Amino acid sequence: MLQEEMEEYVELSRELVKVLVSDGAVADLKKSLDWQEAMINSLVDTQMQTLDLIRDLLSVEEKVAHTVLATEETKQKVSSRLHNIERELQDVCEKNASVETDIKFLQKEIEDLKLIEDEIEEVEREAQEDTTVVIPSALYMAKLFHSVTKIDWDYSCDSTLIKGIHYGGDIAQPICIDSTQRSKIFICDYLWSLLSTEW
Repeated sequence: MLQEEMEEYVELSRELVKVLVSDGAVADLKKSLDWQEAMINSLVDTQMQTLDLIRDLLSVEEKVAHTVLATEETKQKVSSRLHNIERELQDVCEKNASVETDIKFLQKEIEDLKLIEDEIEEVEREAQEDTTVVIPSALYMAKLFHSVTKIDWDYSCDSTLIKGIHYGGDIAQPICIDSTQRSKIFICDYLWSLLSTEW
């Protein structure tokens, strides 16, 4: 649009020159008009270059804007992925802490069970010693007592009853004493009274 106006101005100037000029001033006027035309052409060229530069600048700005948008989108994706990884890491750490707690608890349980196992082994060992030493001794004492007293004891009765059969005389005599009704002295005296003094 500016170029069209300039061209019209130049054309109008030429027409004026043709009408107004004389021979001497024609050369100066023509020179001036040529100079004006050259200046106008230079101005138009500069304007065209400026428009090209503005177009190039707008194109670069558009590319930069696309690059910024793509970079921002990539940044958001990376940020989201990083957030997900951090959350996963936190979950793994919590699970790991829970597993470590479970492991410590199970290790404590194992240690407790080992202590109980050791105690059981000790009790079994002591019981084995008692079995090999005490039971034969107790059997010997029971046989000896039976030989002396001639009493077969009923071990299946209630613990408050003293029950058995005495074979010391001609006839077997049952024994049934309620220990809650009689004193220990009475029970001892009664049992001793059953023993024969004849050897």
